[in-house]
Amino acid sequence: MSPTLLIDVDGTISDSLPGIQEGFRIGLAAVDHPLPDDEFLARLAGPPMYESMARAGLTGDRLDAALAAYREQQHAGGWADTRMFDGWPELLDGWRADGIRLSTATSKGGYFARKVLDRFGILDRFDFIGAADDGGTRHEKIDVLDHTLTSLGLPAERRDPVPPTPGGPFPTVMVGDRIHDIEGAHTFGLPCIAVGWGYGPDEERERADAIAHDMAELDRHARSLLGM
Repeated sequence: MSPTLLIDVDGTISDSLPGIQEGFRIGLAAVDHPLPDDEFLARLAGPPMYESMARAGLTGDRLDAALAAYREQQHAGGWADTRMFDGWPELLDGWRADGIRLSTATSKGGYFARKVLDRFGILDRFDFIGAADDGGTRHEKIDVLDHTLTSLGLPAERRDPVPPTPGGPFPTVMVGDRIHDIEGAHTFGLPCIAVGWGYGPDEERERADAIAHDMAELDRHARSLLGM
């Protein structure tokens, strides 16, 4: 079976925080809920939006209404308020040329994940789009990973989220920027590379199996963990 990389989107491929923050503001304004502080807003990219809104204090019908306003803003064009971090097309092309299978594993809904990747011109580099189900119940990163691994015909047995035994090689590696990516990968016995340009704080990245500060370092870590 081909070595496989599972890649997060927001904060890893896509610099999407401004658009996510604006949608969050619109969602909270729709239910007249006060905005959290700047530190809270700076960490919105990564977790499912319902989780962020719940942490902001919304529950029940007010949470549902805020989420509906957020999704309406995204459908109206908010999804496009993003840019791609430099270097991804070349890196993906190099991995594909060497037989690495590529899939996303994102808590972003599948519809918007495809639109963003298509806008960047890299949708066709991926063998599978692992994502949350739009408006459904698959939005936690662990559930997204379970779905993605199963769809790719890979083992999806859950365990305590502890780092895999160092050494490798590993047939599958996760690439992300937040603790959800790291703990999600570890739940399935996978190593995770944290990217230094993402939105996660240092204390989250330090729990990853490797940290990449630029694309060249990400390439080296990925190939090393995959045994290539």
